[in-house]
Amino acid sequence: MRRPILLWALLAMVLNLSACAAPIGSRPAPQAAEKMELPAAAPTLAPAMPAEAYAQGDAGVVPQTTAPDVTDPRKIVYRANISLAVKDVAAAARDVEALALRSGGYVAQSQLSQYTGDQLRGTVVIRVPAEGYRSALEELRRLAVRVLYESSTAEDVTAEYTDLEARLRNLEAVERELQAMLTEVRQQPGAKAEDILAVYRELAAKQEEIERVKGRMQYLSNLAALSTITVDLVPDEATRPVVEEEWRPAVTVRNAVRTLTQMLQGFADLIINLVIVGLPLLLMMALPVVLVIWVLRRLLTRKKTS
Repeated sequence: MRRPILLWALLAMVLNLSACAAPIGSRPAPQAAEKMELPAAAPTLAPAMPAEAYAQGDAGVVPQTTAPDVTDPRKIVYRANISLAVKDVAAAARDVEALALRSGGYVAQSQLSQYTGDQLRGTVVIRVPAEGYRSALEELRRLAVRVLYESSTAEDVTAEYTDLEARLRNLEAVERELQAMLTEVRQQPGAKAEDILAVYRELAAKQEEIERVKGRMQYLSNLAALSTITVDLVPDEATRPVVEEEWRPAVTVRNAVRTLTQMLQGFADLIINLVIVGLPLLLMMALPVVLVIWVLRRLLTRKKTS
């Protein structure tokens, strides 16, 4: 009788330790964690920046003038949106893709669509290493006739990443305790299946939570390592041709014949609808009027003969 009591007391202690490992604030689970190697050593927090270094007193946003630093232990996610007016959209899209590959990144999305006449409009999303973020933006500006729009943001996720590291250490400590407990329960001579299953379920729940935390850490590490730049490419108005397309009389004649045919078809449809639908309705509406006129004429005739 004493062993089950000790077993449940030990399980209660582990559950209390697990409760201490709960996160300070809830973190959203990543929708798509990209696979990458975890860093060999946990990053350390950098000294606090002075208040004037932040834009409008927002402690979570690094000013745009701050360039990424490879040696910076913080994890900062850089994102940019830039709209460029270019002479040739297709050629500019190829240049943007080549820039991403040359910088050690990749093309996340590329799309070209019809803009006006035979001109195209495109959107290219690239991921480039954080250390080459500013230089990539400078190269993109040089591809354009002029820059129509540009915005850049930086989000510091160091605090969240540090919280996740602490949470992961606590969860792994609980996992080791539960593994030792599971081994001890299995080795007991009179071990019960429900006791083994209770410890096993708790161990499986902790392992699942560990995987979620690791996935979130990988997601944040990937966002910080590779900056995201969305490039919108539009044709420059100054480069548009005076005549969009050459004059083709045959096409004009064909369009005119098509328009005339459609008008004749519409007129024929109107006549058919009037005959089939309008005539019966007209007869139904005229019948009561005809009857009234006939009755009045009969009455007037009788009155004159009398």
